[in-house]
Amino acid sequence: MIHARTRLVTIALGLLLATTPAHSEGFRDHLAPIFSLRGRIESVDWFAPPSSAVAAGAERYDFVATQVRAGVRATYPHVQFTLEAQDTRLWGLPSDASLAAPYGNLGPGAIYYFHTRERTQGETILKQAAATIRWRGLQAMAGRFEYGEGAESVPGDPALVWLKRARIAERLVGPFGFTHVARSFDGVRVWADRPRWNVSAIAARPTAGGYEVSANEELDRIGLAGGAVTAKGLQGAAPWDARAFYFAYGDMRSEDGRPIRVDNRPLPIRTADTGPLRVHTLGGHAITVADWGAARVDGLAWGAWQTGDWGALEHEAWSAALEAGVQVPRWPLAPWLRAGVDVGSGDDDASDGTHRTFFQILPTARVYAQLPFFNGTNLEDRFVQLVLTPHPVVNLRTDLHALHLHDSADLWYSGGGATREDVFGFSGQPSSGRRDLARVVDASVTAAVHRRLTLYGYYGRAMGGDVVRGVFAGDRADYGYLEATFRW
Repeated sequence: MIHARTRLVTIALGLLLATTPAHSEGFRDHLAPIFSLRGRIESVDWFAPPSSAVAAGAERYDFVATQVRAGVRATYPHVQFTLEAQDTRLWGLPSDASLAAPYGNLGPGAIYYFHTRERTQGETILKQAAATIRWRGLQAMAGRFEYGEGAESVPGDPALVWLKRARIAERLVGPFGFTHVARSFDGVRVWADRPRWNVSAIAARPTAGGYEVSANEELDRIGLAGGAVTAKGLQGAAPWDARAFYFAYGDMRSEDGRPIRVDNRPLPIRTADTGPLRVHTLGGHAITVADWGAARVDGLAWGAWQTGDWGALEHEAWSAALEAGVQVPRWPLAPWLRAGVDVGSGDDDASDGTHRTFFQILPTARVYAQLPFFNGTNLEDRFVQLVLTPHPVVNLRTDLHALHLHDSADLWYSGGGATREDVFGFSGQPSSGRRDLARVVDASVTAAVHRRLTLYGYYGRAMGGDVVRGVFAGDRADYGYLEATFRW
């Protein structure tokens, strides 16, 4: 049904553009082009496996990728049509860095290669094809679109905007925009936004994507439904933003025997478990920022509780985040120092009939794990973060992370959710009964050198702990990239 809806929206928009004369009065006033070009070169030096498992140097490689998005948006008083295509190209992917368990894919380039077994990849896909109707403050969208939970509304205060974008949005559901393919959703969204509140709801299926270049098809055995209510701070008080949310996620792919879901049970038991995955997630967040002399102090709290069915197991899990910071805008570089702890529950007993590992659904994991060898599952992440602004168009950020598994009886998880029919979307490596995962230091710089051109650079180093050393021969990983994005 959702596939048919997407095709109808695409056909309707095509007919609209084809049958409206270019010389008709005001026609061009309704149209706006959509165009962006992103180029990135990535350098990887992953945790080194034992020499017996891989050719020397396989964990070190560079690759290049481009992403071009082009389309058109037609806006009328009560309806808007969006049609956008995306072309992704990758060159120089490593052919020898995709290994069997327990090592897995050695970094992002190896994951792209694993999906197609091709060093050079590329495909053009339909990225968005949606119609949005506006009526008395209510908006409804149907078709194919991008969606990120937590970003349903934009606060008025710049500090809250940054906190929502960098520390709230896409923890559970997002477009996975860090990857060169990303993901879209086929379905329906409804929302209403007011100065003091926002209400939104979604019912959709994700498309393929992420590290899978063949991303035209939706994953029609996965369903997502939910919504959020957001309250916004009143005028005259310290600005704040608070939200309650609920998401229901269903994955029926295992009924066909694939993919095998990832958890801490033995492989034969997981292989035999073909029951569906049904997870209900209820939670909320609150963020605020207040003036304190020459400084601004911010606070953030986020939490989620889950229940449902994990195949043959009951599912009960949780996750939470507590963060705080202080910024001095009038000082040189406008330093903003933040610290916090993010925790995702793990499972302490694989045989007790209950799965207690927090499930991140369909997140943009890299927002919270900039060196992407972990995510928010079975993890305790204690971090310190410094953000500097040497110029209005330049932003510097440095993070220090101390990473421990929440439960040593569970796995070390990574991944960003389902991206194709036959791959679960999350991977797990053995913990060896230990908790010390790694220390991470990373730095990034963003420079908006022109209103249409943004440059970005990132470098991160992970120094592995007992968990990493229990799997790999090498305990260090380095990852960096340079990126340029042009938008019309």
